[in-house]
Amino acid sequence: MEKGKLNKSFDIIGDIAIVKFDGKLKKNDKINAAETILTKNRNVKRIFEKIGMINGEERLPKLRQLIGKGSVTLYKENGFSFYVDVKKVFFSPRMSNERLRVINQVRNEENVLDMFCGVGPFTIPAAKKCKGVTAIDINEKAIELLEKNIKLNRIQNINFYCGDSRKIVNKLDERFDRIIMNFPLYAYKFLDVSAKKCKSGSIIHLYAFIKDNESIEIKKHIKEVLTKHFKTIKITEHRTGEVAPFLERKCFDIMVKN
Repeated sequence: MEKGKLNKSFDIIGDIAIVKFDGKLKKNDKINAAETILTKNRNVKRIFEKIGMINGEERLPKLRQLIGKGSVTLYKENGFSFYVDVKKVFFSPRMSNERLRVINQVRNEENVLDMFCGVGPFTIPAAKKCKGVTAIDINEKAIELLEKNIKLNRIQNINFYCGDSRKIVNKLDERFDRIIMNFPLYAYKFLDVSAKKCKSGSIIHLYAFIKDNESIEIKKHIKEVLTKHFKTIKITEHRTGEVAPFLERKCFDIMVKN
């Protein structure tokens, strides 16, 4: 491995490891590194290489399979099970603690809106605790897997939709006690829509990618949008992990009141 090396960190989702390489390696070097991971992690059976950033509205990962066949796996987290297709849907096991932090806040009388639900890692645990969840994602594969995961976890109080969150949320009649917006790249652009569906006392969990002092700008944007609908806006900022050098993912917990 003279021209590059294996990144020290890699993600494990079910029996799949997702690896990122530093520098340029020959295919044989990558296979050798992948086989080392298999040897040291007996639960891992398949390995993918990360070859680019997640982008687009459907949040499609850019991966290349190095070892094994198939991209669907069964992942377990916080007492729940999820089918995940690592090539066709966004999923981060690094968000496990953050998801638990949010789920622990959910109360049994709440109606929850998950605007970018993916395969349901927020949706399903929240539904287990609250009155009901409305879940939306534009990725058809994500919604297909969400439906399977709802059945797998024996949950009944979830309504789900496939399509553009902006259009779907605008058509919803009800207002929500808690809104989860886990689309760090563009969630802030949907804040005007979610604001219309909040009750007084509602909480919004808005995720964003932040570099340098951009938190100030995000908070300014949050206040500009929400002051059109509410008198009191309280923002609490949480770090949820580094996604690249000098780039963090943060959650802004926002409580709104009339």
